[in-house]
Amino acid sequence: MKYTNIREGIFLERPNRFIAYVSLDGRREKVHVKNTGRCRELLQEGVTVWLEKSGNPSRSTAYDLVAVKKGSRIVNMDSTAPNKAAEEWLRAGGLYPDVEEVRPECTFGKSRFDFRLRLGAGASEGAGAETSESEKTKKETVWVEVKGVNLERDHAALFPDAPSERAVKHVEELVEARKEGYGAVLLFVVQMEGIERFLPNVETQPEFAEALLRAQAAGVRILAMGCEVKADEMRISYEIPVSLPAAPYTAADIAPRLLPWYDEHKRQLPWRMSPTPYRVWISEIMLQQTRVEAVKPYFERFMEALPDIPALAAVSEERLLKLWEGLGYYSRARNLKKAACEIMERFSGVMPETVEELLTLPGIGPYTAGAISSIACGRPAPAVDGNVLRVMARLFMDGRDMANQTVKRSVEAELSAAIPTDRPGDFNQAMMEIGAMVCLPNGAPHCEECPLSAICMAHAAGKELDYPKKAPKKERTVEEKTVLVILDEKKAAFRKRPDTGLLAGLYELPSLEGKKKQAEVLTLMKEKGLNPIRIRKLPAAKHVFTHKEWHMTGYAVWVDELEPYEGGWEGLIFADRRGLDGIPVPSAFAAYMEYVKRNL
Repeated sequence: MKYTNIREGIFLERPNRFIAYVSLDGRREKVHVKNTGRCRELLQEGVTVWLEKSGNPSRSTAYDLVAVKKGSRIVNMDSTAPNKAAEEWLRAGGLYPDVEEVRPECTFGKSRFDFRLRLGAGASEGAGAETSESEKTKKETVWVEVKGVNLERDHAALFPDAPSERAVKHVEELVEARKEGYGAVLLFVVQMEGIERFLPNVETQPEFAEALLRAQAAGVRILAMGCEVKADEMRISYEIPVSLPAAPYTAADIAPRLLPWYDEHKRQLPWRMSPTPYRVWISEIMLQQTRVEAVKPYFERFMEALPDIPALAAVSEERLLKLWEGLGYYSRARNLKKAACEIMERFSGVMPETVEELLTLPGIGPYTAGAISSIACGRPAPAVDGNVLRVMARLFMDGRDMANQTVKRSVEAELSAAIPTDRPGDFNQAMMEIGAMVCLPNGAPHCEECPLSAICMAHAAGKELDYPKKAPKKERTVEEKTVLVILDEKKAAFRKRPDTGLLAGLYELPSLEGKKKQAEVLTLMKEKGLNPIRIRKLPAAKHVFTHKEWHMTGYAVWVDELEPYEGGWEGLIFADRRGLDGIPVPSAFAAYMEYVKRNL
């Protein structure tokens, strides 16, 4: 690629990413910087720079800063130049002699890569006989992502010069393309001459170096090309050796250190005493987003009431929801019953053992399927939950977003290759245990007690609390509600919630949207045909759901008689206050239910 109308100047200062001031013909000239990176080691006061005259006379800056002199070499720092030079090189057959098509800026799934190449049959990526026209097309397609490099130390080029989550994401997307059967190339265009090797900048962003290792293992081709650079020109001209840091440890190093620790330190939990498929299944569903100590009494009560799959399949929904009351996420309980019915019908009442079959059942995802298959059935299937993802992120300083499903599948694949076939269930439970007891999510992890600390990259770097990386959480919405505890001498009023949506099908204390005043409540009661005797304001309460919060104002309203009631409050039912154990009421109303029970 070649510039036109190049001028030489002296760099003065750069007040922000987009503009700089240059001495040009003895005058101070404001110019546009065609690189938003830091470039601190390049743009030093007094260095020679080269500017290209803009062809747009209406611009506020008449010149673009495109190159700078560093020592004896010219460094191109135009961020658009690498793609232009790469396109020229690709079209000339620099990467593949038999390239038939080079298309810039093409979409792959939800990703966008710099180039898509179509190769001739003789140059197809991949190996093995083609079994379909689709596979043939994939082998003849190569996705190319280009990264410009202008950071140099001791004749080595480094990337990135500043932390870049976007760069890590691009590498991950190339890995996905490779897994789907396409060719994938990460091309570093080094915008200077005289470079002897390329290195990922581990000091600036270790996550990028880790991403490159994962990409290399997945078959992504990682290539660095140096350029012939002049003040008015830049062309790709020579290949630079790529030096990736060797990963000091792999997932295969976990089990030998972790399993002896687990044998000595594992907790005695009810579901571990007799790990049948049914017991493991129920415990894992209960443990989702609930503390172990809180689950213990629920699990024992559930097992006593519903000891096996036939009992679960036959239980009424109200009885099931009452057993589940307080655990939240009531759709999980409903899915248990649905799955139990399917097991009775499709598997003759016997829980399937393979992950593939388990995944066909309602409410069972990859983690639960892996846990059942490995713990209860001895099959080497990974079970990756939040604890496991946190441990893996810290062990390997993995800077990817662990909440991303693609990343989770990648971790599952790593562990699948490393899980010991003689103790798969113990390995999965040990990973969960170390995450729950030692490699803690909040506060400092207990690294001094951890059997994996010697192989933990985050611990070695003193960056345990920097991992796992998390995408910013969406703020929860706040909803104001007014909850009414409506009582007579014997009964309390409830209302069944709709069959779909939040807390579907459960019974709630009657509630109103918004924060109501006492006079408003009394007026409403009379409108609904209830005769209030006295009213008392109750303490405010709050309940936090995943995506919303309820801020509740409460009133206890005593009425002369709830039955017979023929008013206009649709869906209202009345329950004897001495027999509330049969009504499933969500824990969101726990504070007000305590008042109902205290006033028997």
